[in-house]
Amino acid sequence: MTQTVIDPRFNGLPDIALGGYVGGILARDRSKAEVTLRRPVRLATPYELSESPDGFFALSDHEGILASSRPAEADLEAIPPVGLPESERASEAYPGFLKHLIPRCFVCGPGRAAGDGLRIFPGPVSGRDAVAAPWVPTGSLADLNGIVRPEYVWSSLDCPTIWALMLHSRPEDETRAVTAKLAVEHIAPVRADRPHVIVGWKVGETEKSLVSGGAIYTNDGKLLARARHVLVKTNWGVPLGLDAWR
Repeated sequence: MTQTVIDPRFNGLPDIALGGYVGGILARDRSKAEVTLRRPVRLATPYELSESPDGFFALSDHEGILASSRPAEADLEAIPPVGLPESERASEAYPGFLKHLIPRCFVCGPGRAAGDGLRIFPGPVSGRDAVAAPWVPTGSLADLNGIVRPEYVWSSLDCPTIWALMLHSRPEDETRAVTAKLAVEHIAPVRADRPHVIVGWKVGETEKSLVSGGAIYTNDGKLLARARHVLVKTNWGVPLGLDAWR
């Protein structure tokens, strides 16, 4: 068991670690994993990181486990790819450019400078029930072989899958939601300094939860990773109705 602290750079909601970033840390280099988030993981806070016999991890404090990983598949079919020019057009209509409630979100915050945040800005794809954004991961996100590290691949699939839900909610919807589970399946390496397309879409909804899917494609349509994102409805999470963002 070791102690770990998540740097304030990697926030989703203010003062809370991005769920996708936490997931990537706990999944490490596993090609298929699911992370369950039980409680908010605070930034700049010491936590205990423990490894299970099968090589997966849990994050805990004196009250118990906050997040844990396990072997699992994303368990959904990725939608057909979106072309790079199409994703660029979609990103131009990103609602967060007009108003963003969390402008310094590590993934989708327009208040983060290039090289600091990921600056992934998903917008609606014309004629399709999906959002998309272009992404060129910088070399600072990669290992010595130029392969983007797991915590950044997981992070990149977090916000786009939430924006997909938001863009398919009623504008006046006052529902809020937070990540409960995120499963990511790595199919092929995501390489730095190359153009990619990230896609998100709504899968389903129940009285208490919402499910969305996400995928990373190369600019020529090769599937590199896919994700299944389960969020629970709460009274404090991300607002899903776009009226709150206007």
